[in-house]
Amino acid sequence: MPAVPPQSRKRLMRSSTDKKLGGVCAGLGAYLDLDVTLVRVLWVLAVFCGGTGLLLYVVLWIVLPVGPLYVPVATQTQTTATP
Repeated sequence: MPAVPPQSRKRLMRSSTDKKLGGVCAGLGAYLDLDVTLVRVLWVLAVFCGGTGLLLYVVLWIVLPVGPLYVPVATQTQTTATP
């Protein structure tokens, strides 16, 4: 089994950009490749139907690290002076 390079390995982290409360649902959606809205709806159903969803959300909010803030870096283009 070939080793996976560390750059392509997914990590479960809270989202630092797409968060409504703590970024847990957005982080889970990114990790599982699911739509964030679907994850949020399923989480609300787990809170109201099972009751343990709220406790699990709070635990994940505390345990999961915050993902790095993605800031696109603008590159400067060099213009050449024409005589």
